Amino acid sequence: MKKIICLLILSLILLAGCSKKQEQNAIEKIIDRGYLIVGVKTDSYPFGFINKKTGENDGFDIDIAKYIAAELLGSERKIQYISVTPATRIEAITSGEVDMVIATMSITPQRAYLIDFSKPYYAAGQTALVRKNSDIHTFSDLKKKTTIVVLGSNAERNIRNIIPTARIIGYKNYDDAFNALLNNKGDALSTDDTILSGLIHNNKKYRILKNRISKELYAIGIKQYDDKKLKNYVDASITRMLNEGKIKELEKKWGLK
Repeated sequence: MKKIICLLILSLILLAGCSKKQEQNAIEKIIDRGYLIVGVKTDSYPFGFINKKTGENDGFDIDIAKYIAAELLGSERKIQYISVTPATRIEAITSGEVDMVIATMSITPQRAYLIDFSKPYYAAGQTALVRKNSDIHTFSDLKKKTTIVVLGSNAERNIRNIIPTARIIGYKNYDDAFNALLNNKGDALSTDDTILSGLIHNNKKYRILKNRISKELYAIGIKQYDDKKLKNYVDASITRMLNEGKIKELEKKWGLK
């Protein structure tokens, strides 16, 4: 009987320990783990890319991740980066694979139904990239042309809404999409102006259309937690970055303004 009672007590202690662990909020879990897990892009200069000299993740979004890690964990190096694409970002958040995604992700009602967004940290706009000698000068010129997009991005939906007759081909990432344009598989590549500028920062054979068909507010994607503590913490971090002029510093550093 004593053995049974001891086993019951031990079981209760173990269950209590598990319950306590399960009750941890997202911030406590990150602190206990000792590092942030952040979904980032690796093909979108200057926001998220692999620095060829160092072999490490670099860019505007990476610097924001470092700022949050330094505040929360005391070191900007306490981050594990997970490569994501427009098609995989949401699942990475909802599945818990990452703590957050910082990857030129625009706030949309459809996405906000599935995840939480931080306050915006940057405003971009959708446009298109064409060859310098192209006869395409406005989006109306794309009606009978082939437009390249990245699957899972806002660009695909916006093009279909604005130009229903446009021919669209999609690729998984921006490297593949740009290579398709280089190889004449399409007449234009459409996405955010910031990303297009990064694709041609060393290439003078292409130009970006002057008009913008949307305003894309970039924000950090976070899993929907009931307590909202992680979202509130990230919002506070972005507010400090804005108030301290850190965002403006990063814009200047990465040639965005």
